[in-house]
Amino acid sequence: MNSETLVFKLLARALLDIRIASLEGNPKMAFEIADVFHNVPYQLERIQGGNGSYQEVVDWLEMRCEQKGMKSWLQNAIADVS
Repeated sequence: MNSETLVFKLLARALLDIRIASLEGNPKMAFEIADVFHNVPYQLERIQGGNGSYQEVVDWLEMRCEQKGMKSWLQNAIADVS
C-alpha cells in the first residue's frame, strides 16, 4: 500500500477508534488518538501545496505514537487497514 493511501486509511481508523473509545468510556484513549491525529489535516494541506510527502506524514505519525506510548496502537491500525 502506498503512503498516501495509508495516511487516509489511518485517519479514518483513528476517527473510528476515537468514537469507540468514547462509547466504551475510555476518554484517555480517545484523547491520545485525537492528540496524535489533530495535525494531520494541516500536513495534508502542506502536501497539497507542494511541500512534503505522505511518507513524511507516516514517519511523523510513527514518531508521535512512539513518544506517546501508542506504538502498538499504530502497528495494529496499520495491520488492520492493510
